[in-house]
Amino acid sequence: MEKREKNVKSVRITMNKCPACGYQSKSNRNISLDIRDLLKVRNKRTREQITRIAKLIINNVPSDSRYEFHKFLFGIKECRDQLIDYGIETYYNNRSFEHGKGFAYLRTVISNSDKNHDTIVENERKRLGSTPPIIQ
Repeated sequence: MEKREKNVKSVRITMNKCPACGYQSKSNRNISLDIRDLLKVRNKRTREQITRIAKLIINNVPSDSRYEFHKFLFGIKECRDQLIDYGIETYYNNRSFEHGKGFAYLRTVISNSDKNHDTIVENERKRLGSTPPIIQ
């Protein structure tokens, strides 16, 4: 039996890159510096909203931490500020952080609103109509 155990090799598979968002961890890098760099490219209102909602998520969702916050920021780095603000407002108004929905859920809300934005605007225009022209 001891001979059999010696022949068995343990293989450890590590995932370097997330297939969903493309996040790749850098173990020797300071996360705080990356968070600062990712927030620096946003406008002031968006930075304030992101930090406000991050505090709520970290305090109310036990499984989310600064590491998850860093992954969230990396996942939304290609999204427009206007859509990030819209996604955060939707998340906050639904009080999703009180239901245990953390950064992964918020990232999905923002990325889906970014993907579907043009279709949503077109459907709203069909449903509500456009503003009437100004006649002089």
